[in-house]
Amino acid sequence: MKILTAVLLWAGAAICNATQSMILNVNNTQNQFVVTLPANPTTGFQWTIENYDKSFLKLLTSRYIAPNTKLIGAGGQMLFTFQLKAGASYPQSSSMLFKYARPWETNTGTMKKVTINFNNKGSVEKNN
Repeated sequence: MKILTAVLLWAGAAICNATQSMILNVNNTQNQFVVTLPANPTTGFQWTIENYDKSFLKLLTSRYIAPNTKLIGAGGQMLFTFQLKAGASYPQSSSMLFKYARPWETNTGTMKKVTINFNNKGSVEKNN
């Protein structure tokens, strides 16, 4: 029984730390795009951005949108708005890494890899 419990705990920990992924297609003639992730801050968990390419992307805002329900503890969405830097060249794709964890539990959490596929490869023109 102890072995079964240990195996189940290990499997649960492996699932919690597994990297999930999503793909977002962005037309690079747009100035901005939004990455939307499910969130529930009432649990203490929050999304943080671990990595993204700052050479052509700029984080403009991050905000939580509460659910449209009166249910206590219901989750909502976290929105991260990025701006494509004007005049920059964009690769065919780029990856971002987000972490969903409690700030005081530094060795745990769920990683989310977001792959951005850029359409109409080129650069965004500067508007004067």
